[in-house]
Amino acid sequence: MTKKSIFQLSVLSQNDSGAADGNKIFCEITNITNGSLRSGSFPLKEGITLPIPPGNNPAPTTPTWFLVPDANILDTSFDVKIYCPTDAKYPTTNITVKASDVEKWGAIPYNDRDNQIYQKGDYGIFGFAQEGPNGPVYTITAGVLHPQLQG
Repeated sequence: MTKKSIFQLSVLSQNDSGAADGNKIFCEITNITNGSLRSGSFPLKEGITLPIPPGNNPAPTTPTWFLVPDANILDTSFDVKIYCPTDAKYPTTNITVKASDVEKWGAIPYNDRDNQIYQKGDYGIFGFAQEGPNGPVYTITAGVLHPQLQG
């Protein structure tokens, strides 16, 4: 996978029943390392409301960023902040997602692969790695009630 050209990151809210503020969560990409964003990416350093499952409505666009490396894709990373601007009790979570880690996690057979848990309990946040056709793909999901390592 190291020959691929794009590191893709998406962030959304699962909005589980009982999870805190699942429909009011924001994310912000605070920094990228060793690359630049491809056109079609959501903006940097701007709070983005996380989409929730649509129910009977059309699904909203999932915030996604496409990082094109300056050189080696394994040297790229995203710095992500997950927060709720309307709830002071909601714990702000800062996550650095490195393409080198995503490549390792994504290479594990699907049924043996663990999620990365960033926040537990009512404020659950987890990440999931995949090998995409153009490079590593990572999805962060917030608004999860008691996230699990697998499943």
